[in-house]
Amino acid sequence: MNNDEKHIVDHLTQLKSGVILIKRKINGKKYSRRFFLSEDEDFISYEKSRRIFGHPHIYNIKDIDEVRSGFRCNTFGQLLKNRRIKQTDENRAFSIMYNNHRNELHLMANDKNTRDLWATAIQYLIDQQSKKTLRHLIREENWILKYFRTADTDGSNSLTKRECRRLLTNTLNVKVPDNIFEQLFKKADTSEEGLLSPEEFIGFFHLLTRRKDLYTVMQQHTKHGHSRSIENIHMNINELLTFLQTVQNQLVIVNTDNNLHDTTEITCEYIERPEQVQKLIDEFELNSDLREQGLMSLDGFRNMLLSNDFAITNPIFTRQIYQDMTRPLCDYYINTSHNTYLFYSQLTGESNPEAYNRALLTGCRAVELDCYDGSDGQPIVTHGFTLVKPCSFESIIRYMEPNLFKTSPYPVILNIENHCSIEQQKEMARILKEILGDRLVTKQLTNENLRTLPSPEELKNKVLVRSRRSAKTTKPHTLIQLEDDDDSIFDPLSKNIQNDLAELFVYLQNVPYREYKYAKAHYSSLHSSSLVENRFEKISRENPSDLILQTTWRILRTYPGGLRQDSSNANPVDAWNYGIQMAALNYQNEDDIMPLCYGKFLDNGGCGYILKPDYLINAHKSNYNPLNSELNPDIPETLILTIISAQFLSRANSNDIPDPYVAVTIHGVPCDQQIQKTRAIDDNGLDPIWNEKFIFKIKYPQLALVYFTIYDYDSFSRDDKLAHFCLPLTAMQTGYRHIHLRATNNDPIHSTLFVHVDIKNDDDDDDDNDEKRIIYT
Repeated sequence: MNNDEKHIVDHLTQLKSGVILIKRKINGKKYSRRFFLSEDEDFISYEKSRRIFGHPHIYNIKDIDEVRSGFRCNTFGQLLKNRRIKQTDENRAFSIMYNNHRNELHLMANDKNTRDLWATAIQYLIDQQSKKTLRHLIREENWILKYFRTADTDGSNSLTKRECRRLLTNTLNVKVPDNIFEQLFKKADTSEEGLLSPEEFIGFFHLLTRRKDLYTVMQQHTKHGHSRSIENIHMNINELLTFLQTVQNQLVIVNTDNNLHDTTEITCEYIERPEQVQKLIDEFELNSDLREQGLMSLDGFRNMLLSNDFAITNPIFTRQIYQDMTRPLCDYYINTSHNTYLFYSQLTGESNPEAYNRALLTGCRAVELDCYDGSDGQPIVTHGFTLVKPCSFESIIRYMEPNLFKTSPYPVILNIENHCSIEQQKEMARILKEILGDRLVTKQLTNENLRTLPSPEELKNKVLVRSRRSAKTTKPHTLIQLEDDDDSIFDPLSKNIQNDLAELFVYLQNVPYREYKYAKAHYSSLHSSSLVENRFEKISRENPSDLILQTTWRILRTYPGGLRQDSSNANPVDAWNYGIQMAALNYQNEDDIMPLCYGKFLDNGGCGYILKPDYLINAHKSNYNPLNSELNPDIPETLILTIISAQFLSRANSNDIPDPYVAVTIHGVPCDQQIQKTRAIDDNGLDPIWNEKFIFKIKYPQLALVYFTIYDYDSFSRDDKLAHFCLPLTAMQTGYRHIHLRATNNDPIHSTLFVHVDIKNDDDDDDDNDEKRIIYT
């Protein structure tokens, strides 16, 4: 153990001992509690108070999004404003954001050293938790023994057969046939006492979770594999090399660098040499004797295929910014949020700075602020004429500022819907300049006549303001305030706005959408338009080429209609098919649409900007039209997908063991949209096996998203969604791949889906196709 590791262990030991911290509430109330870290290091809690019905809250490390030192949150800001705390208290304060930033815990320690100890240790635990995948957990004894302690209801430190069976059905979500259960239990019960000790239960767990599907794969690619048992099967270096070359076409990351431009570059190489294979054996094989012999067992094979480099997402596309970032902004799809200040519905709740932090930390690059006059002379952000509680404009800008460029160095766009008076517009300008400083764009980057927008590269670490040149008039009788797509008479050069704020509208001045001829005559690349979803749908049906051509030189934005009071979303794929750069989505909603956004923007290193296909950028040459299936500007491909198995599926809200099935949906241009489903497997959420093959013909692969969803079949009610994952077709690795699934709120979970992927090019001239794909990407 080196000095850094000893230091961390010492920190964690101190946290486990506990310390008095003061919980602070926004209303000024405070509570003294002894906080501690659990022995397993998986949650933080505090000792029970004297209240009869009080129960200590458990803050699971896996649910913590962020820990912040100081007064960097709205609660401490309000306490300071109301003089409940002093500025000198800042070095004792820290905040924990959890449950996707929806909940907050604000604490004050006795001194700075204690504060720093807790903040540093919690951040370390968050970082360690994020690195853990299923391959780490299945060999982590503490994780396995949590199941043991759950089942040991009488505290005897041993499990009977009955307790084991109950564990399988209630927690591990599987019904095991009697004969199989008896075999597993007998083999694990080495003491022959009819009970399982903790050590024996670990053996039982390993027997239960052995991968029969991977055993079959190894049998197919190992000499005499069909004569070897699941216990003694292994691959030698040559067999593994052949498998990795011919079946996986495997790339491995050999180096990761942070370059001078604040972005990550990875170096990959194909596996071609025995020494590369031995390196994989050394990393993933647990048995030292087999490692020395250059052999990989079933456990080592499982560990390798569960690792990130072997996952379905290609690291070349998802872990680095690989696209040309010097094109004009209008050539990119931009990850965009609608009414970002909300966490729940459009009508109630509160405007919350943490909603912005959540969006930014998940890769969003364009956020929205609906600004109105505040009663104290300071602008506020709220949803007009609803019950949404406002938040000050200054608080939102101040508390999201530290997270603006954590996930991406490329520009953040503040879409400001301005309903403010001249006086409070001046305050908005002051706040933006004061907090954002030289990162705020206040003038054009060059003095040249602007014919094209600047590039993401030129706008690195900059903030753009997108708004209209005249403040909007508000109509109190309107339940939902419409945005900037109205057809009112409007002069783009109107001076109905405070000069200090007007100078911030440099590149993205919002103007009403007009047909192509009018836009070409009256608008420049500086002008951007918003379209509500139903108007977008109408225009895209009636005049698709008009819409597409405008996206080649200026930025367009779509947003959900006003009737979506539940914060549901329109399908953004429809907008992306027409080249719309900013398809704004309600990030606060955990619906079936948001995974399409998360999947789309996995590409290009998750930086929030994705270069559009060449036939959309140059639509005037390609004549691309998503409604015309006869055109063929892309390279058609065939996706051959075998759904093999799943592991560790959790149950839905019901008390029943899941009956899981998998739905695979292709989202893209209309001619490519399709869905195929597996059969349901009865009573098995632990390790269901399907082995079902699907074939998808895809004409526009560069616009296609592959959306995997696992459902729990129910013959009497709606099927519950268990987990999902979405990614671009172009970012898929071929061969045998694990998909690391996401929960409905997009949190990573330990459930996996195991598939085989094959992608065939429908054009016979492979060399020409490879060249064309490179040009497009």
